[in-house]
Amino acid sequence: MNGARIRRLVDAGMTVCLFFLMGFPFFGMEAHMAAGAGFFLLLFVHHWLNRRWAPSLRRGRWNAVRRLTAGANLALFLVMAALLWSSLILARPTVPFLPRLGSMMLGREMHMAAAYWGFLVMGFHIGLHGDMFASMTRKLSAGKKKILSAAASLFALYGAYAFWSRGWTGALFLQSEYVFFDFKEAKLLYYVDHAAILALCIWLGWQAMLGARQLQRRK
Repeated sequence: MNGARIRRLVDAGMTVCLFFLMGFPFFGMEAHMAAGAGFFLLLFVHHWLNRRWAPSLRRGRWNAVRRLTAGANLALFLVMAALLWSSLILARPTVPFLPRLGSMMLGREMHMAAAYWGFLVMGFHIGLHGDMFASMTRKLSAGKKKILSAAASLFALYGAYAFWSRGWTGALFLQSEYVFFDFKEAKLLYYVDHAAILALCIWLGWQAMLGARQLQRRK
């Protein structure tokens, strides 16, 4: 198995864990903790597979594309660090040998905000690598590519509605202490909405990358 395929499998595993974690009330705290441990393990593997990226920052010119990529990666690192920190705080009652890193109130607030910000930033990060998705459609006809592009754009547009209707700003900016969860809602609808929100972030990331490339060509 080559490195590219391993990277795709790791990234796919992280995405599955991410969606599972966002629906934690459906599955309970024990499953949430297990999925969280799996997510961070895959995240570590992801960074190890891409370990040459950080040293490469010392070489070459800092153009628009490089600044955008580095900024997105820095934002993702900070959000993941906050997510891990808050996870250790919240896990301490179950795993008492963990160090005391803050109060449970701090852990809950940090975890909620970091989880929702992390979902968005990860989607944006994926969108920066939109060439990967483009390569998957290279064998399709021009007509099919247009249909697929239109469908993806409509789904991303629906993601904007799902973002607003589910009140994500409340969790992102800690405007509410808890996130409302409707246990009567069908899991399928819940995950379709979250997939659409992720698609919106991927689309925004890809548009940002296209804009950075255009800016770079002008210089």
